[in-house]
Amino acid sequence: MNKILIGISIVLAAVLVSVFLSDFTLLYKITGAVAGLSLIIGALFSGAFVDGDRMGRNLNSESEEDRNKRYFVTNSILLIGLPSILMAAISYFLIK
Repeated sequence: MNKILIGISIVLAAVLVSVFLSDFTLLYKITGAVAGLSLIIGALFSGAFVDGDRMGRNLNSESEEDRNKRYFVTNSILLIGLPSILMAAISYFLIK
């Protein structure tokens, strides 16, 4: 739940910046950038960009504790980016 609150605070900061600068296109640009970065970093930590052979070798060589830690980091990053993904999509379709 704390991760989603961090994501919501990032969205609120983006809203404040766009209101302060009177440029509402910044809302989907900022939240879209945060969303994209969280998806890319989450995919890097999860091992989504490696082939099946390498992933199998990694799963065999790492301990269960390391695997759980990697999954926790991946889920945390994605939960932080989830409000940004939603706000970027909503604001893009409302503004455009």
